[in-house]
Amino acid sequence: MFATDITLVGDAASSTVYSLRSIADGKAIRGDATAGLSQPKQLTISHSEVSRPAGILDRHLVRLDRTETRVADSVDVAGSVYLVVESPRDNTVTVAQLKDMITQLRNFLTTAGYADKLFNGEP
Repeated sequence: MFATDITLVGDAASSTVYSLRSIADGKAIRGDATAGLSQPKQLTISHSEVSRPAGILDRHLVRLDRTETRVADSVDVAGSVYLVVESPRDNTVTVAQLKDMITQLRNFLTTAGYADKLFNGEP
Protein backbone atom coordinates (compact mmCIF):
# COMPACT_ATOMS: atom_id res chain seq x y z
CA MET A 1 0.00 0.00 0.00
CA PHE A 2 1.12 3.55 -0.64
CA ALA A 3 2.10 5.69 2.31
CA THR A 4 -0.74 7.52 4.05
CA ASP A 5 0.74 10.82 2.85
CA ILE A 6 2.12 11.21 -0.68
CA THR A 7 4.26 14.26 -1.47
CA LEU A 8 4.43 15.34 -5.12
CA VAL A 9 6.72 18.04 -6.49
CA GLY A 10 5.31 20.40 -9.12
CA ASP A 11 6.89 22.59 -11.83
CA ALA A 12 7.99 25.46 -9.61
CA ALA A 13 9.75 23.19 -7.10
CA SER A 14 6.65 23.49 -4.96
CA SER A 15 5.42 20.36 -3.29
CA THR A 16 1.97 19.24 -2.29
CA VAL A 17 1.27 16.72 0.44
CA TYR A 18 -1.80 14.60 -0.25
CA SER A 19 -3.12 12.98 2.96
CA LEU A 20 -5.38 9.95 3.00
CA ARG A 21 -9.06 10.87 3.35
CA SER A 22 -10.81 7.65 2.38
CA ILE A 23 -10.11 4.16 1.13
CA ALA A 24 -12.65 1.58 -0.05
CA ASP A 25 -13.24 -0.90 -2.87
CA GLY A 26 -9.81 -0.49 -4.48
CA LYS A 27 -9.97 3.32 -4.42
CA ALA A 28 -8.00 5.71 -2.23
CA ILE A 29 -8.64 9.44 -2.12
CA ARG A 30 -6.06 11.83 -0.74
CA GLY A 31 -6.37 15.58 -0.36
CA ASP A 32 -4.21 18.62 0.25
CA ALA A 33 -5.20 19.87 3.69
CA THR A 34 -3.70 23.33 3.00
CA ALA A 35 -5.96 23.89 -0.03
CA GLY A 36 -9.13 24.06 2.04
CA LEU A 37 -12.58 22.82 1.18
CA SER A 38 -13.51 25.64 -1.20
CA GLN A 39 -10.59 25.00 -3.58
CA PRO A 40 -9.65 21.35 -3.09
CA LYS A 41 -6.70 19.51 -4.57
CA GLN A 42 -7.18 15.77 -4.69
CA LEU A 43 -5.15 12.67 -5.60
CA THR A 44 -7.08 9.51 -6.44
CA ILE A 45 -5.57 6.07 -6.93
CA SER A 46 -7.90 3.27 -7.97
CA HIS A 47 -7.82 -0.26 -9.32
CA SER A 48 -10.54 -2.13 -11.16
CA GLU A 49 -11.16 -4.99 -13.55
CA VAL A 50 -12.25 -4.55 -17.17
CA SER A 51 -13.53 -7.25 -19.51
CA ARG A 52 -12.44 -7.11 -23.13
CA PRO A 53 -12.93 -9.64 -25.96
CA ALA A 54 -9.26 -10.67 -25.58
CA GLY A 55 -9.63 -11.22 -21.83
CA ILE A 56 -9.66 -9.48 -18.47
CA LEU A 57 -7.55 -6.37 -17.93
CA ASP A 58 -6.49 -4.86 -14.65
CA ARG A 59 -7.05 -1.09 -14.79
CA HIS A 60 -4.96 1.20 -12.61
CA LEU A 61 -5.77 4.92 -12.39
CA VAL A 62 -3.86 7.84 -10.89
CA ARG A 63 -5.71 11.15 -11.02
CA LEU A 64 -5.10 14.70 -9.84
CA ASP A 65 -7.99 17.16 -9.51
CA ARG A 66 -7.80 20.83 -8.65
CA THR A 67 -10.62 23.34 -8.17
CA GLU A 68 -10.18 27.10 -8.44
CA THR A 69 -12.74 29.85 -8.05
CA ARG A 70 -13.07 32.05 -11.14
CA VAL A 71 -12.61 35.68 -10.06
CA ALA A 72 -15.10 37.15 -12.56
CA ASP A 73 -18.17 35.32 -11.25
CA SER A 74 -17.04 33.29 -8.20
CA VAL A 75 -17.84 29.98 -9.93
CA ASP A 76 -15.77 26.93 -9.00
CA VAL A 77 -13.94 25.44 -11.99
CA ALA A 78 -12.12 22.11 -11.92
CA GLY A 79 -9.21 20.74 -13.92
CA SER A 80 -8.04 17.12 -13.98
CA VAL A 81 -5.02 15.17 -15.15
CA TYR A 82 -4.95 11.41 -15.03
CA LEU A 83 -3.19 8.30 -16.25
CA VAL A 84 -4.87 4.96 -16.82
CA VAL A 85 -2.82 1.82 -17.29
CA GLU A 86 -4.59 -1.31 -18.49
CA SER A 87 -2.60 -4.52 -18.20
CA PRO A 88 -3.75 -7.89 -19.51
CA ARG A 89 -3.93 -10.53 -16.81
CA ASP A 90 -2.20 -13.05 -19.05
CA ASN A 91 0.89 -10.78 -19.26
CA THR A 92 0.88 -10.72 -23.07
CA VAL A 93 1.97 -7.13 -22.55
CA THR A 94 4.44 -7.36 -19.68
CA VAL A 95 4.87 -5.08 -16.68
CA ALA A 96 8.31 -4.14 -18.03
CA GLN A 97 6.73 -3.08 -21.34
CA LEU A 98 4.06 -1.08 -19.53
CA LYS A 99 6.70 0.66 -17.37
CA ASP A 100 8.60 1.54 -20.55
CA MET A 101 5.40 3.03 -22.01
CA ILE A 102 4.95 5.12 -18.84
CA THR A 103 8.51 6.39 -19.19
CA GLN A 104 7.88 7.29 -22.83
CA LEU A 105 4.69 9.16 -21.90
CA ARG A 106 6.47 11.01 -19.07
CA ASN A 107 9.23 11.98 -21.52
CA PHE A 108 6.63 13.15 -24.04
CA LEU A 109 4.92 15.34 -21.46
CA THR A 110 8.18 16.82 -20.16
CA THR A 111 9.77 17.52 -23.56
CA ALA A 112 10.04 21.28 -24.05
CA GLY A 113 6.98 22.62 -25.84
CA TYR A 114 5.04 19.35 -26.10
CA ALA A 115 2.54 20.21 -23.34
CA ASP A 116 1.90 23.59 -25.01
CA LYS A 117 1.30 21.85 -28.34
CA LEU A 118 -1.09 19.46 -26.62
CA PHE A 119 -3.05 22.34 -25.05
CA ASN A 120 -3.12 24.10 -28.43
CA GLY A 121 -4.93 21.11 -29.91
CA GLU A 122 -2.09 20.20 -32.27
CA PRO A 123 -2.25 16.62 -33.66
